[in-house]
Amino acid sequence: MITGAILGCEYALLAASWGVIFKVTKTFHFAHAVVYTLGAYFALIAFNSLGMALIQALTLGVLGASLAGCLIEVLLYKPLRRAGATHEGILIASLGLLLIIEMLIVLLIGDGPQSIDYHATLFTSGDIAFTNTQAYSAGIDVLLIAGLLCFMSFTRTGRTMEAVAINVELAALVGIGVQKIFNYAFLVGSALAGLAGALALVDRGIDPFAGTMPITMAFIAVIVGGVESILGGAMAGFILGMSINLCAAVIPSEFQHVAAFSLVILLLIVRPEGLLGIRSR
Repeated sequence: MITGAILGCEYALLAASWGVIFKVTKTFHFAHAVVYTLGAYFALIAFNSLGMALIQALTLGVLGASLAGCLIEVLLYKPLRRAGATHEGILIASLGLLLIIEMLIVLLIGDGPQSIDYHATLFTSGDIAFTNTQAYSAGIDVLLIAGLLCFMSFTRTGRTMEAVAINVELAALVGIGVQKIFNYAFLVGSALAGLAGALALVDRGIDPFAGTMPITMAFIAVIVGGVESILGGAMAGFILGMSINLCAAVIPSEFQHVAAFSLVILLLIVRPEGLLGIRSR
């Protein structure tokens, strides 16, 4: 349960980061996986090659991931929208960019796993064991999700993002700079994903394809939680992480994702609009 809670907190943060982008822009941003990965690699280079302190390296990872996410929006998605691309076309472009950048990382850095020279403190109590980095990561994940929800609800920028999410055409008619709001959504979502990747680097290392599974889980969590609800996505991400680990306690590990996805299917059958989604009439 401890390990599942730690994994669930990571999936919850990633679901929130993917969810805020999708909610505002309606973009199937699967290249979010490489933003997660780049956050880890920027932190890796800063710590191992530039000799930065861990906090500075994590900060650089977040900044690098934020820049990468914003560049993807400005250089890829924005031109596609202007050209009248469909949601499906943007999805294919996002998947293509993900593969291209992953292969570039393989060519420039290598395809093997890499980690930083940081020795975590292990806490044990009976059969329970976890590291200080895992505890810090879970705590940071929860605080950032709470901060994102407060930002969306109580700040002018957050409320404007909510308005764009509800009706982008009407928001543009009343003078809201829609493209600027889209940029904000990618900035916020990419920063959160980059930090999640950098924290994963400290905990278990990184490789060029490390972002694919976590972001896939985040996407599933957003659907299960309700595509219009950031909190619902975060809750579903936590449930997904917990269920994956709890299943591993009673069934072989190779089947744990099967059991977790079976739970997802049952949830969608019972509540197709998602945990906190609004049932359409």
